[in-house]
Amino acid sequence: MEENLAEVDDELVARLRRGVVDRSPDLITAFDATGTVRFVNDSGLAILGWARHEVVGRSFIDFLHPDEVERAVALATANLNRMQGPRGGAPYRLRRADGGFETLDVGVTVLDGLLVVVGRRMYDHELMARVLDGLTSNEPFADVVALLPAFDWWRNPTEPCVLRCHGDDGDDLVVGAPLPDVLTGADPEAGSPWGQAIATSDEVVVTSLDALPPAVAVEARARCFSGCRVRAVVDPRGHPPALITVWATDAGPPLEARSYPMATIARTLGLVLRFHRDATDLRHAATHDQLTGLRNRAGFFAELPADRVGTPVTVLALDLDGFKPVNDRLGHAAGDAVLRHVAARLVEVVGPDHLTARLGGDEFVVVVVGDDDRAAADALAARLGHAVSRPVHVAGEVVQIEASIGIAVDPGTARSIDELLAEADVALYRAKERTGTSR
Repeated sequence: MEENLAEVDDELVARLRRGVVDRSPDLITAFDATGTVRFVNDSGLAILGWARHEVVGRSFIDFLHPDEVERAVALATANLNRMQGPRGGAPYRLRRADGGFETLDVGVTVLDGLLVVVGRRMYDHELMARVLDGLTSNEPFADVVALLPAFDWWRNPTEPCVLRCHGDDGDDLVVGAPLPDVLTGADPEAGSPWGQAIATSDEVVVTSLDALPPAVAVEARARCFSGCRVRAVVDPRGHPPALITVWATDAGPPLEARSYPMATIARTLGLVLRFHRDATDLRHAATHDQLTGLRNRAGFFAELPADRVGTPVTVLALDLDGFKPVNDRLGHAAGDAVLRHVAARLVEVVGPDHLTARLGGDEFVVVVVGDDDRAAADALAARLGHAVSRPVHVAGEVVQIEASIGIAVDPGTARSIDELLAEADVALYRAKERTGTSR
């Protein structure tokens, strides 16, 4: 009886092995001690694009990238000679029928004198490469973040994964599976897994829907979910934490199987958020004056529309009178404080709809796009001059400075900003000559 059971077990094992090989989405091949390919499964042929008769009977070296041959032969020899045990996790480039190469994560073992090779598509590597390419090629932030749920999706295509964070403008960004807000952490109340994840800065695993808030549990049951994993990722840009949620069903893999993709998404999302913050800071620093927060010279020219045919523009160039004595008598710290006050007052007068910049030193410029009314420009110049001349309290003293202002108006002839700025500068120094002022 025991022998019969053993025979049945052997047959069952053999059927299971055949089923795994036949249905596996991975490349599975075997070759002998001479390196001749003896077997390859259908998935392997599909991945590389070869027909079976083009592979079986040939040397495995024919399908390797030239740079991979030496280490592959060493690995095969060591395994076939029993000098090394089963090994996996090494990337190899295998030749496709179209002449290109497919990078697979290759593992090897010896079975009945044959070296069995299992090659898995390196989806994580491919996805990470796409993420890095998106970041370094300045793709929209939302498009890069939309890639991340795929780290889970390719392993668990029937089990939903969703990521919620803040976009470029602080707007709510949700990518991944289309689920109602109540299942994605839109309102992370304290008792919800999202609230717990944020509070603990850790991952929360829910194995019973009874542990969820009633409204969440109702929606989860309606979709036959049995539990979820939730992870909060700190957003270094100052927004609330980003939230990753994966839902499980009884028909799918257990929640434990979602640990690795969840960790991968979290690590990658952290990288994306830090990169986006740093890139945003660098772009801002390149175009803004560190002292006043206004646009600097580079930012000033970058902000103006390149094609201004038919668009009227008014340029007002400002230069501070009496500023140099403040620096000389009270020091540069006091001078810097005065410049910050002046910048704030200019923005207060001009408002956010028009461009205000500090071109350097005590030189400022205001541009009004869409207006060539000279009377309006004169009135704006008067308001700017009045704002600048208000007393400033710095270094324990009250100082007062003035501003000379030159105006250039273009009704829409598309004269360059350089030309208009030069014209405004000429008008500015004429104003200085009339008043007899100096810096």
